[in-house]
Amino acid sequence: MSASGERVSPGLLAAAAGGSTILAPNSELAAAVFAAIERAHRDKGEAVWPTPKVFDFATWLREQYAYRQLANADSPRCLTEVEERELWRSVIEAEERGRDFLDPAAAARAARRSRRAIQEYGIPLQAIGRELSEESEAFLKWNQAFDERCRALECISADALLASADAPQSPLAWIESPAWRPVARQWLARNALLLKPEEIPAAQAAARLGSASPAAELSALAAWAKFNLQADERFRAWVCIPDLNQRRAEVVDAMDAALARQRFSLRYAAGAAPYAVAGGTSLAAFAPVRVALETLTVSMGAVSFPRFSVLLRTPEMQATHSDASAAAALDVALRSHAPSEADIDTWLGLAERVARSENMGPVAAVQRLRAARRALADSRNAERISVWVSAWIAALEAGPWAERSRWSSSEYQAAQRFRELLAELATAESLFGNISRESALRVLKRAAHDTAFQPQTGVPAIWVSGQLIDPWVNYDGIWVTRCSDEYWPPRVEPIALLPVRLQRQYGVISAAAETQLNLAHDLQRRWRARAMQCVFSFADPGDGRSSAPSPLLPPNTLPQPERYWAQLAAAPQPHWRALLDAAPPLESLSDESAPPFSGDERTRGVSTLRAQSRCAFRGFAETRLAAKTLEQPVPGFNERERGELVHHALEHAWSVLRNSNELQLLAPGAQLQLLDEAAVGAIAWISKRRDPGPRWQARERARLRHLLALWLDVERKRAPFAVEYLEQGAQVAQFAGLDFKVRVDRVDRLADGARVLIDYKTGAANADWRGDRPDNPQLPIYALLRPEALVAVAYARVNAGDSGFTAEAERRDIFKLGSRTSALEGMPNFAALIGLWSRRVERLAAAFASGHAEVAPTLNACQTCKLHGLCRVPAALEPADDANE
Repeated sequence: MSASGERVSPGLLAAAAGGSTILAPNSELAAAVFAAIERAHRDKGEAVWPTPKVFDFATWLREQYAYRQLANADSPRCLTEVEERELWRSVIEAEERGRDFLDPAAAARAARRSRRAIQEYGIPLQAIGRELSEESEAFLKWNQAFDERCRALECISADALLASADAPQSPLAWIESPAWRPVARQWLARNALLLKPEEIPAAQAAARLGSASPAAELSALAAWAKFNLQADERFRAWVCIPDLNQRRAEVVDAMDAALARQRFSLRYAAGAAPYAVAGGTSLAAFAPVRVALETLTVSMGAVSFPRFSVLLRTPEMQATHSDASAAAALDVALRSHAPSEADIDTWLGLAERVARSENMGPVAAVQRLRAARRALADSRNAERISVWVSAWIAALEAGPWAERSRWSSSEYQAAQRFRELLAELATAESLFGNISRESALRVLKRAAHDTAFQPQTGVPAIWVSGQLIDPWVNYDGIWVTRCSDEYWPPRVEPIALLPVRLQRQYGVISAAAETQLNLAHDLQRRWRARAMQCVFSFADPGDGRSSAPSPLLPPNTLPQPERYWAQLAAAPQPHWRALLDAAPPLESLSDESAPPFSGDERTRGVSTLRAQSRCAFRGFAETRLAAKTLEQPVPGFNERERGELVHHALEHAWSVLRNSNELQLLAPGAQLQLLDEAAVGAIAWISKRRDPGPRWQARERARLRHLLALWLDVERKRAPFAVEYLEQGAQVAQFAGLDFKVRVDRVDRLADGARVLIDYKTGAANADWRGDRPDNPQLPIYALLRPEALVAVAYARVNAGDSGFTAEAERRDIFKLGSRTSALEGMPNFAALIGLWSRRVERLAAAFASGHAEVAPTLNACQTCKLHGLCRVPAALEPADDANE
């Protein structure tokens, strides 16, 4: 073997040059053989050569059968993969035994695999019948039903193609591999030329590597690949990770950390990497397919706001950065108007109205969703599946696929495979018959989910496989993971539903420990014959247990193997370690000052000073950066809206009553009517902005009447008073030269002419206005706005569990039951306290106006803040009830 690269069997090159069709047992080996032939021509300096005819056996059988159908149009049609899966599913669900399964799809997969096994290994059905068990009896019934359905549909399944295959009319060759099943091997031995791989004649180096964790094992593997690629850019390796399906994301992370760090850059554009991971992932996981399925799904039934929000902002709906910004702005505006869920037509209508009211103009994402919706004609009738497929394609072309020019190569390939899947479904009318749109969409979603897809990127330097196979082509290095005594040789795993004795009799390798052991020995021999350097690794499971190497592994003959991977320390998230290593040194700069407040800026009223008092950075961020928590539409009225309902309802009630005397004289029937009018009016007012629907309105009406009745009982126990002022619009208070709009809920006048200022709270209401940096300077600010004869300020706690007053009062007789008073912060009277509050508020306003923005929260400030990601304060804190501030 040469120092680097691959060595290709001369017989393989001769067969390809002679025009033979070369067959491999699976698509992964077919791709490797194809790439090896192409590379051999390039290495010879050739510019042009015939395209090699390399196929996996299953694909070749389908192609040959299709040619025979052209000559005989009456021959039964071969089921597609999707049709076969759906037919098995329908058989399982129709049978009485199948209905007992919690997961019919899993039962269908097991039955399909069992049927394929009896064809591949030549297991007679009569032999299964003679060893009847509950499982095999169920399989035989399902298999018979499947055959009957196939005959009725005039179709055959792919596993029956070999039995009807004719002798090949053109030269045929097959690569020698333990992956071939006995029936296929026998047919190929009669009809094709056997090609054997080129074995390395020299002594091969081998190494065992134990790691402290699975993450460390992957890190070492990636470092080994990196070391060898840096030493020789022509280095080629085959990597086997048997549990790849469960660890794909971890494998990609580890390989990217060593071989493609650029993938973690925010500006990374998809491109080639020196490795590829075989096997593919669910087609439904690729962006164009995911958004296509979601677009079709939301066209039926109720759609939650989070779901509509994600679809509105998805990149596939945006042609430009401006489109994306408009969609994001519309999403923010919708949150204060949106119900928790609605059908797609309601969502689109609401989005268009809000966009107009906010002067946004047409939003491209909404227009594309509207176009897709128009293409999906509403029909409750059952139609042929081809009708639904035509409507789906039209909707996708008008909506999420309208901007496909922006797709990457892998996205384009995924969308193309999805188109092929749609075409397969369109030809399956005989199987599905007339079908509702909901049922047709369920079939499509299952098909996309069950179809594995791998974008074509060529065969790169490092090929990562999940199959325990002979790679056939020679490599510079081979690495096999999971070689501990627990997993190597592989565990015995008989095929479900078939008698184990029969499986062992007919040579099912996974059914017996002896055959698994023989396979392990054979694969180890083949691996060592394919590469000059083989590494067998294993890892401790990470739960405190230790792993030992399998006794089957060869001894260490690779000198100082640690030098290949010691350069990269293992880490649970190795790509973050890679980013840290590559990051430039950072200079720390503490900047606690923003530009002074300018004349064209606006404050947020009390909210600005409340935030400034709690944390100067929060005051700056919320007011001047407009940083705020996004609302999340909920079923019914949210906490903020419930607080507003109470405010509006009490405003109406006291605008009628006006004083405590009228309240004392109020008859039960008149009170019920008054509170009902107050509740209805408040609900109507709130519902103009966001209407949760009649059901929630009715529930809130009853709740609000009950809550207001409880509150009036509290008010009856107070000393006599008259309501002098009710909130009638915002007033402007000026502090440190800045204007702050404020809204006072209510001012009462007592019998002696003294006044009490009240603010309603439906959540927690503690005395949070005290101290040099109060958590909430709201009541002091209100007091400074209306200080005349003021003797008390209070939170009115209007809630069902703890109604009463939290007050700062000069006298103890103002509030009675359920009230808590204070000592005026050490001031001799309320007038002096107002003077203290004035100095305090002026100081807060002056700090805000000057641009003071230090991250210095008060003790409990972080509990009500949602800006931790912006200010970087590490706080794992519980959210506080802040709804009514």
